[in-house]
Amino acid sequence: MAKYIIQKSNIQPNGWVLTDTVHGIVVTFEQGKFNETQKVTVLEDVPNPSPTDLAHIMGELSDWARQHHPDKLF
Repeated sequence: MAKYIIQKSNIQPNGWVLTDTVHGIVVTFEQGKFNETQKVTVLEDVPNPSPTDLAHIMGELSDWARQHHPDKLF
């Protein structure tokens, strides 16, 4: 299974869902407005990461998305 999965949102028009399958983090955002509209959710069956760990996880996730899917982020 891939560490990161990005897919069209079934709920939000013009939206995307980016999932970190290792850490159980889900980020939803609007096409072209990643920084302005991102909403982070930790899956229920995963322990909440510390603020420091969450910042690190989000940094890696954002780097991956920027490298592989900049057209969806900006």
